[in-house]
Amino acid sequence: MPCRLLRRLALVACFAGVLPIALAPPVRAGTVADSDGDGVPDDLDQCPDTPPGDLVDSNGCSVCPCDQQADGSDWTNHAQYVLCLSNATRDLMHSHTMTAKARKGYLKAARTASCGNPDLTRCCIYVHLDPNSDTNVGKCKVMTPDKCDALGDKVDEADDEGSGSCLPNPCTF
Repeated sequence: MPCRLLRRLALVACFAGVLPIALAPPVRAGTVADSDGDGVPDDLDQCPDTPPGDLVDSNGCSVCPCDQQADGSDWTNHAQYVLCLSNATRDLMHSHTMTAKARKGYLKAARTASCGNPDLTRCCIYVHLDPNSDTNVGKCKVMTPDKCDALGDKVDEADDEGSGSCLPNPCTF
């Protein structure tokens, strides 16, 4: 898509109250910074630490935050969290501010996330840590905290990262 069309789509989404990061215009060097990469410039971002890949509103806040609902109440279960994302992305598709492909990506991430299930966590597994490297990248898997802890004896490192999605992979050490 041409950049001009992307800017128009992002503007329409902004007026609709939701700005999907997949359609947010890229931040160019020398322009306004977006530290958390959610598509909302830092000077307007009311939630400066939005997790990577979250669907955000025009204020940069998660539409369906993983740890609890937008109103602050807990998710009753994982299905309720997925339904929140499903409804929000459906509304964006109907308003022509999100593509079917982008919606599919958000729903895939939601279905494989630990959100709404207090018995699961994201576990970052590092099979071989390189002591000479500044950054090691591990593999993220959703599992029980006990299973993640038990992996610590079998691999170089296994870190419980708490609730969330493994997409994009959050594992760097």
